[in-house]
Amino acid sequence: MFETIKKQPEKWIYRLLLAGFLASMLPIWYLSRYAVPACDDFTYGVTTYQAWQATHSAGAVLRAALETTAETWRQWQGTWSSVFFMTLQPGVFGEQWYFLTTFLMTFMLGGGISALVLTVLKQFGAGGREMKYARGICLLVLLFLTFQTMVSPVLGLYWYNGALHYVFMESLLFFEAAAMLRLISAKKTGARLGWTAFTVIFGAVLGGANLLTGLQAAVLGCLLLLYLFWKKKRARFWVLAPVIANLLGFACNVLAPGNGIRENTAEGMGVIASIAMSFYWGAVYVTEWLTPIVLVGFLLMVPLIKKLAEKAETAFFRPVWAAALSFCVFSAMFTPTLFATSSEGPDRCKNVMRIVLYLLVFFNLFNGFGWCMQHKKDGLCARLLTEIGKNAAVWTAVLTAVLGAVFVLPADKNTYTTVSAVRSIANGEAAQYYEENEERLALYLSDEKDIVIHPLQATPYLLHIDDVTNEGGRGYWLNLALMDYYEKRMGEGFDYAYRYPGMNKVLQAAGRV
Repeated sequence: MFETIKKQPEKWIYRLLLAGFLASMLPIWYLSRYAVPACDDFTYGVTTYQAWQATHSAGAVLRAALETTAETWRQWQGTWSSVFFMTLQPGVFGEQWYFLTTFLMTFMLGGGISALVLTVLKQFGAGGREMKYARGICLLVLLFLTFQTMVSPVLGLYWYNGALHYVFMESLLFFEAAAMLRLISAKKTGARLGWTAFTVIFGAVLGGANLLTGLQAAVLGCLLLLYLFWKKKRARFWVLAPVIANLLGFACNVLAPGNGIRENTAEGMGVIASIAMSFYWGAVYVTEWLTPIVLVGFLLMVPLIKKLAEKAETAFFRPVWAAALSFCVFSAMFTPTLFATSSEGPDRCKNVMRIVLYLLVFFNLFNGFGWCMQHKKDGLCARLLTEIGKNAAVWTAVLTAVLGAVFVLPADKNTYTTVSAVRSIANGEAAQYYEENEERLALYLSDEKDIVIHPLQATPYLLHIDDVTNEGGRGYWLNLALMDYYEKRMGEGFDYAYRYPGMNKVLQAAGRV
């Protein structure tokens, strides 16, 4: 056995990491059985839920989804594609289906990252079968870091509305970016037509996503188009269609009349100030999010990334310019929230920002190693990489063990997603949280119009977001959304079917409530 391991060390390290990664995901998936709808799941799902309850017709639900999307676009926000999918949260068809949220988000995010990483490596010529274990190890480490170090796992994996708006849409962007690269390299007209259709649809949908993903898609699409025209690549005319579709979808997003109403609920920042502060917050979070476990993970990948870069056939970009452009792309993700709210963004935004940072670091390491080798650069770093390469198996094995040790021994049990999930399952708080919400659900579904609910005693870190009892009175937006969803008594002064958080004071000022 030891002789076999010595002959193919990467194969065995890959198998070990694959088993570890799947084991780390099992508690995350298991915990989803205790997840329940919350907050904006009620706000955006009210018409589709009531349509399903009244008709059990998919057509009626679809019509309700389109009506809610149009109404929201006119009265609250322009993110039309996100809103459409928000109205179709699994709980609409029965609260027992809400657990599917976690599976949808993990498979979309894992699939999007895998598609993008593997496509980029293939485009550079590092996609051969002999490199499959090196690629696999890098991908598993990236996925492990992604799922374990989310800024807010509850907003990224367990709450449908927040996860759909950001994690799901960012995953679509990864899929679209991979498809764009496939379109560029396609040789046959049929393949190009197929990839064009795919990217046009995804581009339009991304234009209607949250503003940071929508802006990111537009920026990356335009940069790619400019590069192709600069290099006079034949694929440049094929890429025009998805870029135009994305820009049209984004224009429909930012020019929505509802955005003007929502702007009255927050104080924004000027364009120049937003851009300047974006670079500041970009620098802050680069240093904050490159934690010890993340640094160990990337050090683990160093000899493998170098090995992949050695196999590459395509010319690399000058590292300094690639790193500068990457930092600009990362910093641009802070601009929409700074412009709209004068803040660097809520945690649900930071979830995807952190994921993008990891991908950018990986691609810059791959590009930097490749460029240095293609240009025969020598120096301390080159000699150090050579020595690491000679002992790559030992290096990878030791740092895999270090990664595992850092993971299982955190000071805060909520630092890593799996550790927090195991803790909530083992101490019973997840089950208690679910039971308390089931008791509430029985009241919601009862014939009583006036009901009283009590504060939750269990508030697991990965499941609990906010509660309707936190603010007390009926006028709190969560209470209004919940009463609207389950058709309970709205109370005197609240006869308007409330669906948009933060909009209440706008409606009050207009005399509508």
